[in-house]
Amino acid sequence: MTMSLKALRANAQLSQSELGKKLGVSQTSISSWEQGDSIPKSENIYKLAKLYSVNPTVIFDALFKQKT
Repeated sequence: MTMSLKALRANAQLSQSELGKKLGVSQTSISSWEQGDSIPKSENIYKLAKLYSVNPTVIFDALFKQKT
């Protein structure tokens, strides 16, 4: 089962605001990624993977699962 970006963030016990600060992006950006309105830059995909201790493919799956 593919986890959503929101579920990954919740498992890390981070708010959108806290995650944004860790990545150097706005809370609005995090919200947009989670809603599927935009896709993070590749550097942020890798930062997310490292932060969540998952393979980057997990982040890609979460991003592109939303689109289907």
